[in-house]
Parts: sequence; C-alpha cells; structure tokens
Amino acid sequence: MDKDNIKTITVETTPEEEKKWHEEYYERKDRQKKDFEALIKPEALRVLKDFGITKAYVHYSGCGDDGSINEVEFYVGKNVITLNDSHIVDRGERRYWCYTDHKYKTTTEPMHLKDYFEDVAYDFLEAFHGGWEINEGQHGGMYFKVAENEIQHDYVEIVENEREENI
Repeated sequence: MDKDNIKTITVETTPEEEKKWHEEYYERKDRQKKDFEALIKPEALRVLKDFGITKAYVHYSGCGDDGSINEVEFYVGKNVITLNDSHIVDRGERRYWCYTDHKYKTTTEPMHLKDYFEDVAYDFLEAFHGGWEINEGQHGGMYFKVAENEIQHDYVEIVENEREENI
C-alpha cells in the first residue's frame, strides 16, 4: 500500500460531547441490566418451569473478539434431559440479529428451547459482562435455577499481565 495515498479522518470532540457519550452509554448499560432482571430473567425461569425443567446450564467462552455458547444442558432434578421437537418457545414478536444481512430484524417465529436459552445467555452477557469476548476474554457457566428463582454465574476473566524479571 502506498503510504502517500493513505487518508486519515480526524473527529474532534469536546469534553462535553465525550461526557455526554459516556453518560448515555452507562444509562444504556443500566437499562440493559434492569430490563434483564425485570423481563428476561423471570420469563426464562417461567419457561423452564412450564416445561417441568428444574435447571438449565449454559457454558460459554470468548476471546480474541469472538465468543460463543459452547453447551446448553437442561435438568430435571439431577438428571440431564434430552430435548425433543416439543420443546418450543413462542416469545411473540422479537428482534434478532440477522448474520447474513448484518442488521436487526423482527420475527414472530417460535424457537427451540436450546436456541432460546442461547439468546438469553447472550442477553445476560451483554447486560452484565459487555466485552466478555474481547482480547483475552472470559469463560464461564450460568445456572438458571427455577426453585431458587436465580441465575448463578461462575466465570473466569482472563487478564494478560506483562512483567519483567532480572535474575
């Protein structure tokens, strides 16, 4: 690439604009957390209860700007159950990210329980652990416990440390 033909764009912001951006960002993050706790968590636990499932476990991992749900398991008591075609969740109208068009779309299509819990897990991570997939990343698991009406999240944040040693 010819370095003489590289063009740069400089965007200057005032301290007031930067402050406003940060305030709006943290307001959005707070709203995501509140919405998750008030809407998504109760719905997810109700869905499990309606299917007679006592616990769901979601394992995830992320690093290097990429992350994924690795496993979703459902339990009745201490026994892992196998889902079938009847484990369908009808959420009504919902938004989803279309990977082929690279934009949000709306659908009313019902979804399989496993897919539903993958979405719930991504919503949880976005609300409470934004950036879990960036740099060294984070991995962990979420237990959705119906009887306790809670989500237990066990995770490891991976942090790079640089050190120098003279011996």
